[in-house]
Amino acid sequence: MSSDVKSAARTLRRVPRAAERPPEIDDAADTQYVAAVGRALQVLEAFRPGDEPMGNAEIAERTGLPKPTVSRLTYTLAQCGYLSYDTRRRDYELGGGALALGAAALSRRNVRSIARPLMRALARDRAFNVGLGTRDRLSMIYTDACEGGALIGLRLYAGSRIPMLTSAMGRAYLAGLDAAERDALLEELRPQHGSEWATLLKGVERARRDVERRGFCTSAGEWQKDIHGVAAPVRTPDGGRVFAVNLGGPAYMLPLKLLDEELGPRIAGIARQIESALAPSTGTV
Repeated sequence: MSSDVKSAARTLRRVPRAAERPPEIDDAADTQYVAAVGRALQVLEAFRPGDEPMGNAEIAERTGLPKPTVSRLTYTLAQCGYLSYDTRRRDYELGGGALALGAAALSRRNVRSIARPLMRALARDRAFNVGLGTRDRLSMIYTDACEGGALIGLRLYAGSRIPMLTSAMGRAYLAGLDAAERDALLEELRPQHGSEWATLLKGVERARRDVERRGFCTSAGEWQKDIHGVAAPVRTPDGGRVFAVNLGGPAYMLPLKLLDEELGPRIAGIARQIESALAPSTGTV
């Protein structure tokens, strides 16, 4: 089993078993808990790094679930791509869906852990909000944020949502996509913006050129008239995800000259440091 597969499997195993859920949660009384989902996750957890493929009997033994229940769950998970079934051996192994899910979780965790000390240092040094975000449907969502010490500032936290087309973070994200992905996403966004579309598209194209030329892009009063921001895309090594790191605050404290000459290059430098840290080692043994 490759190191990538093992890492993905380890990620899936971190999901707690039903028996390990907090003792105050009663499956029968907790109407928010979907028992079938919990059992399906138990089946996925049964696959451990270095294991050979398993049949339903072994999965049932490992999970403590009844074999008929396991049979229904493994069939469903295989149909959804989370398990792969060998018809000759009549056994299962983790499928592409499960491995992709684990890889995505590892990628996001690594981006945040690498980015946070760099973001925190800039937020502390310049007293502005520094954030990390990615796309969630048709908007951007902060996955992490470091708040600066300014008395008046941008107050955005992990989970905050901002628009894609007018914010520096959203524009940097779009600039980080390949052309086909960007065009497809813009087509999804277009119906929401009516007569403003042509103007917004010009801003997106300007940001793309800025990222290509300088490594960062800006938004000066285009999201909110009294807010200026700067951002740069972060691309994961496998090309599977794009993030954006940004800095924002009151327009009067962040003139364009400051963004263009100092803070933009610093944000672009942080983005490149994150990408470099994420890149697999090219050394030889």
